[in-house]
Amino acid sequence: MKLTFTHRHAYPTTSVGVSLPVRLWVGKRYSDLVAMVDTGSSHCLFERFHADDLQLDLESGQPMVVGTATGRLRAFGHMVEIDVLGHVVSSMVYFFADYEVNKNLLGRTGWLDRVRFGLVEYESEVYFAPYDFDAPLH
Repeated sequence: MKLTFTHRHAYPTTSVGVSLPVRLWVGKRYSDLVAMVDTGSSHCLFERFHADDLQLDLESGQPMVVGTATGRLRAFGHMVEIDVLGHVVSSMVYFFADYEVNKNLLGRTGWLDRVRFGLVEYESEVYFAPYDFDAPLH
């Protein structure tokens, strides 16, 4: 099987991890951020203040407890549009309940399960395409 991609992005070598620019949308409201690609995260998780930017009633969302190496954190899920470099998907994402948590993660459910993803760490580049895309990179 030959893998093909529609997007190529050089991420900063100064960042800890693989970072991508993200815009979250709900209707006409949006919030811009940088998120880390995290294959260990089961879901997409974002800082609480992005839910505020989107004017979401956070606690009305789907509750979830997130297990981390340092403990358990509460989060609430809402449907949003995730735009990464022009590739847009609709997903249930979660926002941390605590304002002190300062992580934005593109996890397996909600983003990675909707793209074909490639990483060349040596060159600090990521490649991705919609999961069902079959044309060559341009």
